[in-house]
Amino acid sequence: MQSSTIIGIFDAIPLWVMLIPIIICSILSLAVIIERIVFFSRIKHDYTQMVESVRAYCSGGKPDDAMRVCEKYTGPVVEVLKKVLVGTPGGESRQRLISDYADRAIRGIEKNIGVIATVATIAPMFGLLGTVTGMMKSFSGLSRVGPMAHDLLAYGIAEALITTAFGLLVAIPSWIFYNYLVSRAEYYVREVEYVANSAMLLPGSDDE
Repeated sequence: MQSSTIIGIFDAIPLWVMLIPIIICSILSLAVIIERIVFFSRIKHDYTQMVESVRAYCSGGKPDDAMRVCEKYTGPVVEVLKKVLVGTPGGESRQRLISDYADRAIRGIEKNIGVIATVATIAPMFGLLGTVTGMMKSFSGLSRVGPMAHDLLAYGIAEALITTAFGLLVAIPSWIFYNYLVSRAEYYVREVEYVANSAMLLPGSDDE
């Protein structure tokens, strides 16, 4: 395939085609960011107080009251305690089950955060791709029309700058929110570990 044919293919690609992947990335990143922020706001509880209340009721032989305390909370962190109060065996089996519950809670907390990192990485690449195609259009216009191809040259450069700007406008906020959400996830992972360790000491309904 001749180089002129390849250049012609890129010349035929309009600007909106190069912007579509960046727009899709922005929508995907925004959706995940909103979903995670809402999720973290819903599980923002005082888990220390919850654990202390549950421990007090269990020590007093009132597991039903302990469960009612847990019902006031939502999210994967408290689910670890709820499952323990419903009933778990003793010994290593109990430890393994609580560990499984904690792992599931952690996966729920970290859900979709990696999508934001992916968007922040590939959005500038899509912008760079638009930069390359825009510059190819500029040089293609120069080669066809000569030094008088001011309009074609300006259009190609404008396309290159527009796609680069859009890619960065998506990537920069995505990285900022990614780091914020990672810090939130790490905080709640520590809460899961605290609740799981506390749950190990609670009597399960299947304990003898």
